Amino acid sequence: MRVSVRQLAASLLFPFLAFSPTYAADMMAKVPSPAPAAPAANWTGFYVGGNAGGAWGSDRVTSTLNAPAPFLPVDTAAVSSAASPTLSPNGFTGGLQAGYNWQNGSWVWGGEADFDYLGLKASNNATLPFPSTLPGGAVGPPTAFFSTATSEQASWLFTARQRLGWANENWLIYATGGLAVGRDKFSQNVGLVAPSVETIANSSTRVGWTIGAGVEYALSQKWSVKAEYLHVDLGSVATFGTLTPAFAGLTLSGTTRLTTEIARAGVNYHL
Repeated sequence: MRVSVRQLAASLLFPFLAFSPTYAADMMAKVPSPAPAAPAANWTGFYVGGNAGGAWGSDRVTSTLNAPAPFLPVDTAAVSSAASPTLSPNGFTGGLQAGYNWQNGSWVWGGEADFDYLGLKASNNATLPFPSTLPGGAVGPPTAFFSTATSEQASWLFTARQRLGWANENWLIYATGGLAVGRDKFSQNVGLVAPSVETIANSSTRVGWTIGAGVEYALSQKWSVKAEYLHVDLGSVATFGTLTPAFAGLTLSGTTRLTTEIARAGVNYHL
């Protein structure tokens, strides 16, 4: 096969042309530049938002019946035990929050307040015999019965909390804790020997504390989404019964202690 002088010259000059400044510049111009990386979120500033989730808790009820003769200690002990259930309320929660963050490097700290509907509800009902009236009891048959009806309902929750977190690009992981205030309604009816009924009706604003943790992700410089868990302890409240009709020396008193777990998701708009 014959190779022309022109073809031979072109093959010898190609390496030099390929790496000449003009040719190299043309090649570089044809290579696409990488897209600029999105800037990391800046968490400093005010924000407002909303949240929704579920709540479940425990209301530990302690009621003590004190009764003179003809009530026997075995009967008052049975009534006190039945009137001291542990309720397990649960329900939906949702509301609004607002706060402010300061960021220094990767550290983010600030404060947040929220006000939420808290739909916790639970009840417990029982009808039991007076032990002294059972066969073999001190009084014996016929068997007499007493009844208890206990209910609890929490309607709203306010928290004011500090937040301390660690930011990594658009992610923020934080711990939180502070004040918790909630509205709770507790009621109990204890039916004794007819027609005697002890009634407790207690509606109160409880003050306690909360602690928890969460994670937040910045969708943009204006919007973020979060998931959060809180443990809320609203403390104990004393309860006192009213007996109808009155009977000297017969009283019902005790306490209720409400704690709540909350898991919720939310969205924030950064001003």
